[in-house]
Amino acid sequence: MSIDITGVSKSYGDFVALENINLSLPKGQLTALLGPSGGGKTTLLRIIAGLESPDGGSVVIEGKDATRLPVQKRNVGFVFQHYAAFKHLSVARNVAFGLEIRKRPKAEIAERVDELLKLVHLSQFSHRLPAQLSGGQRQRMALARALAVEPTVLLLDEPFGALDAKVRKELRDWLRRLHDEVHVTTVFVTHDQEEALEVADEIVVINDGRVEQVGTPDQLYDEPANDFVMSFLGEVTRLHGHLIRPHDIDVSATPVGGGVPGSVTRVLRIGFEVRATVATEEGDVTVVMTRTHARTVGLEQGAQVWLTAVAGATMVAPLTVG
Repeated sequence: MSIDITGVSKSYGDFVALENINLSLPKGQLTALLGPSGGGKTTLLRIIAGLESPDGGSVVIEGKDATRLPVQKRNVGFVFQHYAAFKHLSVARNVAFGLEIRKRPKAEIAERVDELLKLVHLSQFSHRLPAQLSGGQRQRMALARALAVEPTVLLLDEPFGALDAKVRKELRDWLRRLHDEVHVTTVFVTHDQEEALEVADEIVVINDGRVEQVGTPDQLYDEPANDFVMSFLGEVTRLHGHLIRPHDIDVSATPVGGGVPGSVTRVLRIGFEVRATVATEEGDVTVVMTRTHARTVGLEQGAQVWLTAVAGATMVAPLTVG
């Protein structure tokens, strides 16, 4: 394993940020720490980086106990959401900075910088200042700078959070391709479910300072450990008292055995997709289907329909408190 986290806890006064975290993150894998704001994911990332010290537990990186090691001795690359570049240095000099302070030979630095700028598609901007780059280009520069010193582990704290949706999507695709080329063990924090599902090899869902579930994107989406994981990784509604995905509900215009009867109160068409709200005795149920299916069923406001779960649908009983 590349990173082993054992019994890690962290509190700030009365606030428990992390409680007995146990994780093993495999070498060469891209892992997402996913959860709501304040759930503890960034605190965990900072403890791995050495920017925070745990109150208890240990962090082992590549077989070496790094729990009390200073940042500079962990061989970890770190990229923040708001990347503080050296504004007076060119793109190439920003990327070279880590190598220069390590007093690497000039020829080696030039070769490494050239290689990295090609990797992140910034070769033509090497002489520009950071202010002359777009937000997406600055983040690519930040990643190149973090990779320059050949870190054992690359840590990203919501690296695309400050960018607009289109650029964020482009950088997600780029990060996945980049990781497949360099194979550095990468851990990134995000609260964006789509980002985690699309990019990560493995997702760690963290909430209230605890790990809710660890697994591949498919495992977490199809086999959520509890109602929190299911609700956090995609839209849910309720049918037969259980949480279910709106696209996993079948709609029939004729009575169906075991079906939940209801009346369509709202129909919203978004491109090829149709979203409907169906009022039932259990409460409102949200249904998502294609326009073709909606036309076939005759789905329109006021229509009487019967709802059933499709074969193989994931259904989770909500947690009851009390």
